[in-house]
Amino acid sequence: MSEVSPQLIDRLLAISRALAGHIDPGSAFRATAIEIGTLIPHDHIDLAVLSLDGRMHACYEAGFHTSWSDLAQHPVEGSPIRRVLWGEMPYLLTDNALVDDRFHFEGAFDGPIFAAKLRSRIIVPLRARGSVIGALNISRHKAGCYTQDDVDIAQQCADLIGPYIFALIQTEEARRAMLAESEARNRAELLRVGASQLTAGMERERRRMAMDLHDQTLADLARIARQVSAFRSRGVARTAQLADLEQEVAGCLAELRHIVDDMRPSVLELFGLRDAVEAHLNRSVARAKPPIAVRIADSSDGSADSLSETLRTALYRIVQEAINNAVRHAEPSRIEVQLASTPGTFSVTVTDDGHGCGAVDPAAQGGIGHMHTRAALVGARLHFEPASRKGGTRVVIEIDREPTAGRISARGDAAAEGQPVAEAV
Repeated sequence: MSEVSPQLIDRLLAISRALAGHIDPGSAFRATAIEIGTLIPHDHIDLAVLSLDGRMHACYEAGFHTSWSDLAQHPVEGSPIRRVLWGEMPYLLTDNALVDDRFHFEGAFDGPIFAAKLRSRIIVPLRARGSVIGALNISRHKAGCYTQDDVDIAQQCADLIGPYIFALIQTEEARRAMLAESEARNRAELLRVGASQLTAGMERERRRMAMDLHDQTLADLARIARQVSAFRSRGVARTAQLADLEQEVAGCLAELRHIVDDMRPSVLELFGLRDAVEAHLNRSVARAKPPIAVRIADSSDGSADSLSETLRTALYRIVQEAINNAVRHAEPSRIEVQLASTPGTFSVTVTDDGHGCGAVDPAAQGGIGHMHTRAALVGARLHFEPASRKGGTRVVIEIDREPTAGRISARGDAAAEGQPVAEAV
């Protein structure tokens, strides 16, 4: 166009005013679409905005929506307007896009052109900092509606909104990066604090085991030693005395085996997670008064066997603590453990019909805090919820069966390796 009319200047100023105050590209574009419509009537209008690497693009639509905006991003190589996005053509103008081969090629995402009957089309590039960052696409159902003058006006609109849209996208990307960094810092701090609490808990557990050994096992062994010494001094021992001595030794062995099993669950290593959980469940309720009914159900088809030793041990310890909490504090009449799996997830659910645990603080010290820390260390998801309206607690532990980004390596971190953090308590 050789000159710009006052009416066009007024409309461009109106577009500029419509942009003001918006903080995301979609709302900013929708605000300008109305003003653009006063210059170039349309039935459909959208923006295709390139990703930072130029390989994908997002679509922002105004008015009615098509499947172009159903997905977050599309590959540029499949876009009907890729030649404009790649900078190979200065614009596209067509009287009937339904039959224009420039919009249709093998692999083209051109379905919306036919579904919405977008015949007349103008596509002009959006530019910022001297580069194409996207395209403005204007369409009508009727064929043969647009001219070269309309292309020139569309380009002026695109030149006006392009830098603003680009700035909003950059701001949005910076905000996402900041949030991701903040979340990463929070996760790191949670793991640091949790690992510290877990270490303190381990020390308390070691002291408890030392006292158990001193007060119980070592005392029993000292008494046995005195009995053996007495038999030797007398030179003879009656059968009943030997039977009592044998029983004392058997008791010491059982106590030591129990302590060792608590330190490193041999049933888990030999027979797997299901049998280890069942053994601990039965042992935990063996002396309960009144008795506690138990049930274990496994619909996982052996999925736990595909998990690493570190993950199985962490899951066992979390389930162990959930069972212990129910037995010690909830006064349940029934505890049920359910192992289940989906194609990508393995889960263990511990349900009791006791008093319930109320609101759970993940940062709390003690057993529940240790459960959350163990879950965080291996990338598991841990949930506490009411078992029913009548009460009770349901503890759900879920873990992805395939390794995920950001999970602590089973080989690369002592805390996850089981050296002491994941297995010692």
